[in-house]
Amino acid sequence: MISLSVLGTIHTIIAIVAIIFAIAAFIQSGKIVPGTTTGNYYAILTAIACFTAFGLSKAGGFNPGHALAILILLFLAIAYLLRGSKRSWAPYVQAFLMTTTLLLSLVPAVNETLTRVPLGHPLATDITSPAITKTLMGLLILYVLALILQAVFIRKMQTATYK
Repeated sequence: MISLSVLGTIHTIIAIVAIIFAIAAFIQSGKIVPGTTTGNYYAILTAIACFTAFGLSKAGGFNPGHALAILILLFLAIAYLLRGSKRSWAPYVQAFLMTTTLLLSLVPAVNETLTRVPLGHPLATDITSPAITKTLMGLLILYVLALILQAVFIRKMQTATYK
C-alpha cells in the first residue's frame, strides 16, 4: 500500500483533478485560458495543490517542491493579471505562463509517482533514475511543442482579427 499522509492524499487528489482540467482545457482551446471555466478550475485547484504542498516534506523543511509551488503561484498570478490586456504580446506570455505551471506541476508528480509505483518495485529510486529523467525529457519535448503550436495559433488569431 502506498503510504500517504491525510494531507498528502488530499494534495494528490486535488493535483490530479487540476491536471484533468488542464487536459480538458488543451482539448477545448489548445491552451489553458484564464477566465474560462476549465482555466479557472485548473488555476484554483493548482493553487490549492501548491498551498497544500507547503505542508508536505519527506526530509522536513523547505524543499525544491516548495520552490516550484511558489513559482507556480507567481506564474498563475501574472497570467491572471494579463487577462484582458490589449498588448499584442500578452496572449503569448499568458500561454507560456499557464503551460509552464502545468509542466512545473508535473515534475514532482512524475518523481512521486515513479518512486512509489508499482508497489514494492517502483520504477525509480530517485530523481536521477532513468525512468524519471526520460519521462521528464518527454514532457519537456511536449511542452516545447505545445508552446510552438500555441504561438502559431495565437498569431493566426491575431492576424485574423486585424484583417
